[in-house]
Amino acid sequence: MREKVAQEAAAGRFAGAIAITQSGRTMFKGAYGFADRAPDEKRRETRARLMLAATRLFRDQGFEQTTVDEVAAAAGVSRRTFFLHFATKEEDAVLSQHDDFERVLAAAVRAAPPGKTVLELAEHAVRVTLEQFDPEDARMNEQLMRATPVLRARSQGKQEWLERTIATALDERHGALSGDLGRRVDALLIAAVLRVALEGWVAAATVGVMTAEHVRRVVATFERSLPVPQDIRETGPSSPQGDL
Repeated sequence: MREKVAQEAAAGRFAGAIAITQSGRTMFKGAYGFADRAPDEKRRETRARLMLAATRLFRDQGFEQTTVDEVAAAAGVSRRTFFLHFATKEEDAVLSQHDDFERVLAAAVRAAPPGKTVLELAEHAVRVTLEQFDPEDARMNEQLMRATPVLRARSQGKQEWLERTIATALDERHGALSGDLGRRVDALLIAAVLRVALEGWVAAATVGVMTAEHVRRVVATFERSLPVPQDIRETGPSSPQGDL
């Protein structure tokens, strides 16, 4: 197992911010190559190798049975290098993908076109986010979390932090800080759309449903279930409404 990962690394199969995936795709489509790599690119590449090595070893050997030394060896780096990228084993492949989802989603929220309803904003941001990742990796990470109590406990805290990150992105999107109920509800709703979309993403991809269509179906379900007039826009800094 470790030899296989190391061979793939030597063959140049890793590129960009996130590693080559189980299905042979890169998680981030805009991945960097190996030529003339800046220090930051090399750091991202090393982190990517560690994440892939950890994911595969956790899957094949079990989380508790896999040591940091084994992950580092499989990625072709030292134990010291591992701890330059991750504080603990728990922060490695599984939970680090949560951080990557969080960063991409927050950026998508900030950059979305103005004037959208909250659900339109959620659809845009979640679609953009999922299209940067591979559903097979998401499935594997979800399986690892379900099978590993320590990861499940840590992931709950990650979910709470995700909601705060989205609320901050909404503040930045509107150019004003806000602690009102409406902005918090907007953030909760966007996080809920992401969570539901993630849960059915692998099954949808397996039967050939494109990511954009899958997210559209998820949002359509929210639209049918929530008693929210469709002409209400996301909560902005000058909105007279405190919430949805």
